[in-house]
Amino acid sequence: MKIKDYRRATLNAGTVFRFPAQVPFESIVDWMLMEDSISDSGFSLFCVSGYHSGQVELRLPAEAKTETNRSIMTRWVCENWQQWIYTHAKVSDVWIREGYSAPEVLPDKNALEN
Repeated sequence: MKIKDYRRATLNAGTVFRFPAQVPFESIVDWMLMEDSISDSGFSLFCVSGYHSGQVELRLPAEAKTETNRSIMTRWVCENWQQWIYTHAKVSDVWIREGYSAPEVLPDKNALEN
């Protein structure tokens, strides 16, 4: 779902943002919201796709957090996307998902080795 159509007021850790990107990222990139005690807001975004997977990309400012400090405000993300998060993509091109789904059944050990 596009973030502009998202009806919840807050975003929790594990939320995935997918958007068109430019070098040094791939043409489409996924970033995930994570709790981060170093960040002023208590949250950061890290890359979960492509070459930059696992890298913290941005620590969010204190004004992004909710009053309870357990999530960030959806409205803040929408209003500050290009200024704070990623300048090369419009917020209208950002899709979100509440985490990734794991497969219900994992392949057996032999399938993983082949």
